[in-house]
Amino acid sequence: MTTQLLKPSLSAGIGCLLAIPAAYFLLINILNEIGLPGLYNLSEPLLESLGLSKGIGLNINLLIVFGPLIALLLNVTSVMKVDWEGSGTELKFHINILRKWSNWIIIGLSGLCLLILFFYLLGENCK
Repeated sequence: MTTQLLKPSLSAGIGCLLAIPAAYFLLINILNEIGLPGLYNLSEPLLESLGLSKGIGLNINLLIVFGPLIALLLNVTSVMKVDWEGSGTELKFHINILRKWSNWIIIGLSGLCLLILFFYLLGENCK
């Protein structure tokens, strides 16, 4: 029996919609911190109108925190093809990894966002 949870093109599209806002937010904040506030100043009114200045709630903060995680999980499950068969006392698994570059780009972008958020969490809380 072959199991593949999502089609690669569908998960790449959903992952793109989930990961790009978080990546953009992280990019403009990193550029602002190193002294290039142009994109941050341009985006600040829009982000505040979306509720970014408030605490974590049902606003864009959840998309920034959980969007890359969901995108990563969706795309990893779509590029993995699991074949399994069971007979008697034996169960065989075969895992194939598909070469879908759009999915791998989203996996890389989501992983990078999660890595940046992790190091931000460490730097902010472990002083």
